[in-house]
Amino acid sequence: MDSALSDPHNGSAETGGPANGTTRPPSTPEGIALAYGSLLLMALLPIFFGALRSVRCARGKNASDMPETITSRDAARFPIIASCTLLGLYLFFKIFSQEYINLLLSMYFFVLGILALSHTIRSEGTSLQHLKQLSQEPVQGLG
Repeated sequence: MDSALSDPHNGSAETGGPANGTTRPPSTPEGIALAYGSLLLMALLPIFFGALRSVRCARGKNASDMPETITSRDAARFPIIASCTLLGLYLFFKIFSQEYINLLLSMYFFVLGILALSHTIRSEGTSLQHLKQLSQEPVQGLG
């Protein structure tokens, strides 16, 4: 008998399902086609509608208001910069242990969260001060 078929870890052993009693229903071609089709649709629709809105927006503006475009020099440098970035990330993950990476990411998101929260509180505070000043000014012409 083939060892892959009798392996108890892949859930296909002849003695039954996994030890905890849960089984996964077999995948069907229709289900796989539905999953991949929906993934493709969810990936392409935002790109299509974003490009459509971008073209509509660009038609109504003159050349000075157009957004910045990528030059051929930038396009030529992109694969080199992307490769160096990926190599750096690979080396970073190989050199440092998982605990240090988790600590670094936790600190990064902690600092970003504090900055976002302080910016939100600061902008709400200035809005409240502006509303307070408006409420203290006398209304002219009503009386």
